[in-house]
Amino acid sequence: MGNVLNFIKDNKTKFALIIIILILVIIGIEVFSNYKDKEYNLTEVSEYKYYLLNTDNKYGVIDITGNIVIEPVYDTIKIPNPEKAIFICEKQGNTIVLNEKQQETFTEYENVEAILIHGIVSSIPYEKTVLKYKKNGKYGIISYDGKEITKPIYDEIRGLENKESELLVKRDGKSGVINAKGAKLIDTLYDNIVADGFYTEDAKYGLSRICGK
Repeated sequence: MGNVLNFIKDNKTKFALIIIILILVIIGIEVFSNYKDKEYNLTEVSEYKYYLLNTDNKYGVIDITGNIVIEPVYDTIKIPNPEKAIFICEKQGNTIVLNEKQQETFTEYENVEAILIHGIVSSIPYEKTVLKYKKNGKYGIISYDGKEITKPIYDEIRGLENKESELLVKRDGKSGVINAKGAKLIDTLYDNIVADGFYTEDAKYGLSRICGK
């Protein structure tokens, strides 16, 4: 034991340097992880695989070949991403989510909904990678494969107007912004948050600025 203590004493500068390096590495990993979560690409729909079918004011779904996937028996159907077999069907006030086999999905979550985005230049005005759900009166988001991205901690989640892949969230009456990965972009500190809607062909809405007040 004495030899060990003497070794540490004789090499305390080296030990201190190693500890400092380890702390810097840990901080660097955390910073990189946070930065990576805040980086994202806007999702493009390259192929429409599913379309709405309207028969006598009842809605169903057909695929790209014209085959009926969902029979037209619903009051409304939302297809938030036409590349994905996720159909949010409503009939007589009841909403379910079906797949291409007409099987109910996301049954472990409550009130799964598409997230509407107002003001964007797109024929698909929904978030194309995430859905929102409700549990015990609070909201969270899940991916299209059913993975929980955030816990149900928000009083409200909706699409940020003029901005894709970024979501307006509310807690205790204050607004903030998260992205589709669940990363916090703006703390829930503001009464109101808006995006300026700046759009280019290359970046789409990726350069649109957000301000809170």
